[in-house]
Amino acid sequence: MVRTLTWRDGMVFALNMPIGLFLTLGYTVGAIGGWTAIAIWGVACTLAFLQSHLFAEMAAMFPNKSGGISVYAYEGWKRHFAPLGAIAAFGYWMGWSLSLSVEGVVLGTLIEQAFFPDNDIAIRLPIGHELGLPYLIAIGAIVTAWALNYFGVKIAAGVARVTGALLVIGLVVLVVGPFVSSGVDFDMSRITWGGTSSPLDWKIIVVWFYITAWTTYGTEVCASFAAEYKDPVKDTSRALRASAAMILGIYLVVPYVVVGALGEETIGANPVNYIGLAFDKILGSYSWLGQLPIMAAFIIAMMTATADGGRSLYGISRSGGTIKQLGVLNRYGVPGRALTTDMMINVVVLIVLGEPIAILLASNLGYLTAVTLAVGAFVLLRRDRPDIPRPIRLARPWIPIACGLFAINAFAICVGILNPGLTGYGGLSETITGIGILMIACVLWYYRQRVQDKTSIEWRVRDDDHSDRTDPDSDPAADATAQTGCADLPTESRS
Repeated sequence: MVRTLTWRDGMVFALNMPIGLFLTLGYTVGAIGGWTAIAIWGVACTLAFLQSHLFAEMAAMFPNKSGGISVYAYEGWKRHFAPLGAIAAFGYWMGWSLSLSVEGVVLGTLIEQAFFPDNDIAIRLPIGHELGLPYLIAIGAIVTAWALNYFGVKIAAGVARVTGALLVIGLVVLVVGPFVSSGVDFDMSRITWGGTSSPLDWKIIVVWFYITAWTTYGTEVCASFAAEYKDPVKDTSRALRASAAMILGIYLVVPYVVVGALGEETIGANPVNYIGLAFDKILGSYSWLGQLPIMAAFIIAMMTATADGGRSLYGISRSGGTIKQLGVLNRYGVPGRALTTDMMINVVVLIVLGEPIAILLASNLGYLTAVTLAVGAFVLLRRDRPDIPRPIRLARPWIPIACGLFAINAFAICVGILNPGLTGYGGLSETITGIGILMIACVLWYYRQRVQDKTSIEWRVRDDDHSDRTDPDSDPAADATAQTGCADLPTESRS
């Protein structure tokens, strides 16, 4: 892959994470109260910051591997139970990729409310549900995000810089506006510890941590571009740590200001369009000017989800964990087949499932499973492969820290999948859907081993070759183009 990115580009892609906050703030605050939600996000962001150090060490160990933490999980677990690596990779893809559908629907809803509130556009399908204007906009946005990624990562990074700058402006207006606008009466007493959940016991808190963890842990996306940074060691590490610190600040300040300005009842009753209500109070008839930067942020999020999901499929295919057709670069040096597969699956999911919260709950299990296995992989790689060069080597106390993070995440998964109904928005069907998608990973892993590679099933892989598997079906022209793209870079910057 062509090395053209810097750590600042990684941070720009990480700017998609406030979208996770916007997507879940209304549901979370309405259910458990503002202070409880802020406390959960603060703890989760702190855990994400600690995990970013673990991922930085592993990224430096495998600077030529694309796919981020899903690949690190595969490398760590393949010696013990190889299918776990495939599950981690597929779960990671599921968490990032299916969020694309959710973000598209919310973006469509915001556009409809701001510019086409009285439209009656709808397409009734024989299967699935009725596609109104928000869903049609979502499908168009998914295809656009695919196109911006398919023709080279620099195009996506360039668009992300512009939309990222707009997002920063929107966040400033959202945070400062309630204190300077005459239309807003900020009152801290509107923020409570209770919400509508009664009683608010520890299980409810843990389940909401489980539901919202993907929104705070997502700064690990910076590691997915390790093979495309000019300096994979320094750039990946700086992007991971800086992004985690940035998101910690945003997730503490924005909920405090928004809930204090609108109140928990208003936000809970309008879990999606509360953003528009906030800008209505701050900017009055010019509220659409405040919503434009938020819409721009959704574009960043959708580009990032597409890029990360595609690279996850590509990386695990190159490592031998899924079908080899996904492990091919196009002539622009990006995993075109994986990106296209990602795009088509999201359009189908959007048409069939429809409801954003159902999509989110189905995908969250896979994502948190991938993160947990990647954290465990840090400990396993220290024990099993101590001789791999580690340009970034954390001190020994980080091993028990990693064990603690693994235990916390595993506990949250167990409580979350056993009690999805405590949120009031999900049930057993979403959990079964998530588990079913993860099982597809095992089927594809088996197919790769037995049919495509024509080898016996290796439940425990002991191959210490750090390079990608050679794919006999890969496109020579695409590989040659990728090599040519690297040839113009300084020697020390090549893969």
